Amino acid sequence: MRNLIIIPIVHSSPDMGSIKDDLERESIAKIGKNRWDENKKRIETFWNEVEKEIDLLDLNYMEIRVYQDGMPCGGEMGERIVREVADKGSRNYQIVRKLIENGAILEATENPKLLIKEYEGIKRIVDAKTENERTEAILRYDRIKDWLIEERDTFIANAIDSTLKDGETGILFVGAAHDVAPKLPHDVEVRELD
Repeated sequence: MRNLIIIPIVHSSPDMGSIKDDLERESIAKIGKNRWDENKKRIETFWNEVEKEIDLLDLNYMEIRVYQDGMPCGGEMGERIVREVADKGSRNYQIVRKLIENGAILEATENPKLLIKEYEGIKRIVDAKTENERTEAILRYDRIKDWLIEERDTFIANAIDSTLKDGETGILFVGAAHDVAPKLPHDVEVRELD
């Protein structure tokens, strides 16, 4: 039997990479600085709870494989990405780093081409100079968004199926918009961490 724990995640600013500052500015302009700060506190609380829940699982880290939303590679390169993003303040990546440091294996989770498509769509919206450009960028992104999520979910499920061995437990950190579980084989027992 293979086990998978799905942790629906909330992305924070450090997770957004090079578009972090633009997204922050845009969000603050929309909701205001006070609500932005409140959201940041809620996200921090969320991640503190996730970390406590994982600690309570009493896992054998040598039998854990970690799958991270947006992670195109595993091994040394993937671990370097995890360390860099964790050092920039991502609580998600700090938890992943902790799992890896305790012996868990980080797996490549996503198709880089699909991630680039997603990034380009979001970047077009953020970089729009006029309201018309922004509207057009949003419409273009909306046309491919559902297809992209579907393709990414299929790829993630296949990555889990091909790497998670019998007797192992996978931990999938994935955005709430994803629905990977129905795409997994029946011999993967899924549970969601709330």
